[in-house]
Amino acid sequence: MISTVWLFKDALYGALVIALACSVLGVYVVLRRIVFVGAALAEISSAGIALALWLSGRGLGGELTHHPVVFALLFGLAGALFFSVGQATRAGVPPDATIGVTYAVAAAAGILLIAKATVGEAHDIFLQGNILGITRTDTFVLLGIAIPVLLAHLFFYKEFLFVSFDRETARTLGFHVATWNAFLYFTLGLVIAFAMQFAGVMLVFNFLVLPAVTGLLLARSMGAIFAIAIGSAIVSAIVGFTLSVPFDLPSGPAIIAASGVLASIAWLARRGLRRA
Repeated sequence: MISTVWLFKDALYGALVIALACSVLGVYVVLRRIVFVGAALAEISSAGIALALWLSGRGLGGELTHHPVVFALLFGLAGALFFSVGQATRAGVPPDATIGVTYAVAAAAGILLIAKATVGEAHDIFLQGNILGITRTDTFVLLGIAIPVLLAHLFFYKEFLFVSFDRETARTLGFHVATWNAFLYFTLGLVIAFAMQFAGVMLVFNFLVLPAVTGLLLARSMGAIFAIAIGSAIVSAIVGFTLSVPFDLPSGPAIIAASGVLASIAWLARRGLRRA
């Protein structure tokens, strides 16, 4: 089993980078109760990939269509900008309704474009990504995005924390809340856009939600929540990937199943501690 998995070691390294970056950002996504913003951004980015595949299949768009991540990035950052600074212009429309509309429209647009794409197994790539196809170069590209984002969250931890959970205190201390909020959404859109190219909608959404939920169930401090979220994301990626290769299972769903098992164990442990 180990020798079989080792053949896809570069793919595993890429999955671990995605797990690390998404799990850190996922803590903010869950605690700010914007879970479906993460889902909507994933769908928007996937719509960008679908557009690139559709254009490529028709010989349109030139060389740019051979790099779907560019479309995913443009769409993802546009979505992040829309969610971070566009709330003031959406008077009378509840935020959750706006997110729902955006999610539905992006998902429908992506599916329609994929249905008419002529590029290989585009539908499977659109939904599940192609983790086993990650190369060493792809992993370096992911690291090139993940490392600056994670360093930004490390250096500006206090700012992100204040604008996420105590905006009034942040304003009192002189922080420009709108700017820091836009920066947070920008990092979220950046990571999702690049991860989408390899992991697909389901796995990216999984890494944004389940590890953070596992951390919330087991930890009582912000540092511990981040640590457990990262740990559970990495463990689920390793376990799911290791089991998927020799048993010929789809890697993405296998990793998601492992994440679900860890979250379930955390929930049972939380109930046990409460009863004790």
